[in-house]
Amino acid sequence: MNHALGSDATTFSGTLLASDADHILTNLKSDLTRIDIGSEKWKMLILEAIGKWPLASEKFDGEIWYYLIGGEAFDWRLLAYRLMRGCDLFSRSEKCLDWVSAPMLFGGFQESDFMRFLGVDKFRAHLSYFYGVTVEQALIVAVEEEITHRRVSGGRELTDRALELAYEILYNSSRDQLWNVYKLENGVKATRPNSRYRYAHSLGEEDAFTYWLHKLRLEESDPAKIASDTRKGLATLERIRKNDVRRQAIMHSDRLRSAII
Repeated sequence: MNHALGSDATTFSGTLLASDADHILTNLKSDLTRIDIGSEKWKMLILEAIGKWPLASEKFDGEIWYYLIGGEAFDWRLLAYRLMRGCDLFSRSEKCLDWVSAPMLFGGFQESDFMRFLGVDKFRAHLSYFYGVTVEQALIVAVEEEITHRRVSGGRELTDRALELAYEILYNSSRDQLWNVYKLENGVKATRPNSRYRYAHSLGEEDAFTYWLHKLRLEESDPAKIASDTRKGLATLERIRKNDVRRQAIMHSDRLRSAII
């Protein structure tokens, strides 16, 4: 089933939306064949296609892809990944995967340019996704790291249960309890009966759960705590980004040495 993405698309039927999406993809394929992947132009073409894309979700390659969470959080990277797969772009350069994997707020572009490519509505929805999913995930990682540091420094064993404490610290309940509440509120069914959440659900559902956690934390925290947690999540995300930059630099250096040898 196809759903509309953006206020301008809501008047179209599902068939017309899918037809528009196919037309956008066809044009993108044609444009990409004429440019060098070594330049930045291919990224602009992808972002321009995202700005025109009418579907909030679709069935692609046997799975449901959710680009818009809760009608307000837009995962442009997932849509970019889908478009690049549809254009067989990954076979041309590994830079494509590096780009959509890098945790950069505006995909390496200036904020004004990124907003111009996506349009105002999708840009705002992207910010909702960035803070509600990407930063929230980084915040959970930060708290897990704090727990790990305390236990290792104290000579205590590090267990999965210890890491689960991050959810109790941030959301006042265990992960399983939170998942059960989310599932009841949103009518979500496990993809495999009697399976734990983390093994049974798609990436789209995991992101939706994280966004739900984010909104829950905002409802239950005071402004000072919200600001502090946001800074912690952003700091962790920046550290991850810098580590990724260093990793790519090392890999590039290794490839150069191999080429010389």
